[in-house]
Amino acid sequence: MDKKIILIKAYSISIILLIVALAVIFRIIQIQNAKSSDVYRDFAEKNNFRFKEIEAARGNLYSSDGVLLSTTILKYDIFIDFKTIKKDIFKDNITALSDSLAKILPKSSRQIQFEFQKQREKGNQYYRLFSNLNYNEFDRIKKFPIFNRGKNKGGFIIDKKPHRVRPIFGFGERTLGFDDSRGKAGIEGGVSEYLKGINGKRFEQKITTNEWKPIDNVNTEFKEPIDGNDVVSTIDMRVQDITFNALKNQLIKYEAEHGCAVVMEVKTGKILAMANLQTDGKGNYSDKRNFAVWEAAEPGSTFKTVSILAALDDGYINPKSVINVGEGVWKFYGKNIRDDETVFNNGNYTITDILAHSSNVGTARIIQNYYGKSPENFIRKIDSWLLNKKVDIPIPGESLPYFPSENAIQKSKITLPWMSFGYGIKITPLQILNFYNAIANNGVMVKPRIIERIESKGKIIKNFKTEIIHKQIASQKAREQLIKMLTTAVEEGTSKSIFTPNLSMAGKTGTTQMEYWKGVKGKYKASFCGFFPAENPKYSCIVVIHHPNPKKSIYGGTVAAPIFKEIAGKVFLKSPLNLPKEIKNLPNFHVNRNFKRTINLNLNENSKFLPNLIGHYGKEIIPQLENIGIRVKYNGNGKIIKQSLPEGFKLKKGITIYLELA
Repeated sequence: MDKKIILIKAYSISIILLIVALAVIFRIIQIQNAKSSDVYRDFAEKNNFRFKEIEAARGNLYSSDGVLLSTTILKYDIFIDFKTIKKDIFKDNITALSDSLAKILPKSSRQIQFEFQKQREKGNQYYRLFSNLNYNEFDRIKKFPIFNRGKNKGGFIIDKKPHRVRPIFGFGERTLGFDDSRGKAGIEGGVSEYLKGINGKRFEQKITTNEWKPIDNVNTEFKEPIDGNDVVSTIDMRVQDITFNALKNQLIKYEAEHGCAVVMEVKTGKILAMANLQTDGKGNYSDKRNFAVWEAAEPGSTFKTVSILAALDDGYINPKSVINVGEGVWKFYGKNIRDDETVFNNGNYTITDILAHSSNVGTARIIQNYYGKSPENFIRKIDSWLLNKKVDIPIPGESLPYFPSENAIQKSKITLPWMSFGYGIKITPLQILNFYNAIANNGVMVKPRIIERIESKGKIIKNFKTEIIHKQIASQKAREQLIKMLTTAVEEGTSKSIFTPNLSMAGKTGTTQMEYWKGVKGKYKASFCGFFPAENPKYSCIVVIHHPNPKKSIYGGTVAAPIFKEIAGKVFLKSPLNLPKEIKNLPNFHVNRNFKRTINLNLNENSKFLPNLIGHYGKEIIPQLENIGIRVKYNGNGKIIKQSLPEGFKLKKGITIYLELA
């Protein structure tokens, strides 16, 4: 009986073992099956392998005169795969390698050797040695013993990361812009479609919880990144430098909150300069927002030019037409419209007087008299001149202008006359400048542009041409009359303080009370918009200053107009670039001073990358740079202490480098 039970148990166990064996065989067959194999391979890859996107280097952004505004330099991380290094190679060269590294690392040769032997015993395949090295540093280290055998024999693994730098002074971060985790902003954000390349991807293996080791091309899906194209902007760094410094100095002088200035080329619509600055409350100014493009606000008296031109074009008035402004106060539907200046000539103003002396009463009476019964005609004029639309410049964040509708004007009788002198509407500085530019350009309205051309490896792949968006604003007669009136405004009117016989200028001041609807007092905006020279305009310019200290001045004629005059004088009269200011804040791109500099540099036509110039004598380096087609601007004598282009920057004929010498 016992024997029978034992046999039954034995047979049962055998059957169970047979079933398990069959199940194992079945699973092996399943795994060998292609479809099933994909599932397991996918599982392994998801848990131990991955594809990582490799960021492509963005192209360079240049000014029109060849100055580098923004560039991508590579930073290098270095790792060691100790398993790859053969025993005899490691044994014969570890001392020499440790000696070389001891000159760089804050460790002795013996400490480094001990650490490497320990990591080799562990079989570490991804030991981090350096992070964020520049090209010269990386190039030196890869020549060290063992490392000079490369990845497969020397275990030398590199990870390249693009790093964006802005080497030039005179541009704020927000205006120059960016395209990164913060979003898109400024010029760089606007032209990003041309600057950005095509990202690649590589295969990586998981080494530790947080470490992934790149693997050589083992998959057909591996691809190298393709770098972006270079963009040449319309910015002229000479004009930009003049504009930036003129704006900054005046903001400091009048303790203003923020301000902006833009310079355009009349015929082409090229933006030659754009500066935006805002205080931190402690007297320091930086670029926090692109006010020229973004800030839609009540323009104030600079809009009177639009109102006067509308009435001139419709034939209601001429420069000698007389409007009585009374004592400079007009009570209209219970609201007082006031003039700032003392009334003259018994209040009998010509249209030229009204514009030159910025009469709110005179402008309001003109528009109310001739458009009050049919305000739609005035609105239609504004619409036909495209003032109600964005200029659509390729810079993110442009605000849409605002003008009251016909219904809103009909409901509130004060809306139309208040509109006439720039209240109850909103428009950005760039949008109002574009209107003035059209007046200067024989009535032809061109689209403001910031891009000159796109280049790839030194070859032009796309040129941007001037785009006409309105063939003719107003009649030639009306425009010519207006230009004479704007010239009178500079010579005899609210901006006569900037008059100079050396350069004819035409323009209009603006002094706008801000936040009056909140009952706030003492907040004003000072502005000036115009063009020069008046008889044959080459450039147009707008300056807007927000919240100057009222104890000093609030008026456009004293706060904003002098900036316009300084820009006009220096730009048109071809004053030299103020090099000391231009280069005084240039960054020093030499990262690690422990690296010994090359004793003798030999720059020639075969030189592909710019070396670190700091510490070398200018008299030796400047001729070498000029001989290979690099334009050099410098200040001082002796050794070079700052350079505008970073080491490792790809050299190209025609670019400009700024050097500061000790």
